[in-house]
Amino acid sequence: MLLRTVLVLLSLLAPFFVPWPFAVVLGLIASYFVPPVAVVLGVMFEVLYGVGGVPYAALAGAIACALLYGVRRFVKARIMEA
Repeated sequence: MLLRTVLVLLSLLAPFFVPWPFAVVLGLIASYFVPPVAVVLGVMFEVLYGVGGVPYAALAGAIACALLYGVRRFVKARIMEA
């Protein structure tokens, strides 16, 4: 539980300290445990790097959240089934 919390906090701080590709990968890993992190990171990237127009990062975060929520549910069902 503590590792998940630290991972989420690191992924939320990553856009400020590391290059954006590393922050995206770290965010996807953290989103596996807490799917809404992807949406939060998408909005954060829009605020930090957005140039206006269509909010692509926020949309990508919402799609990643939906996909990772499904993956997480599928994996939990498979583990409980075995």
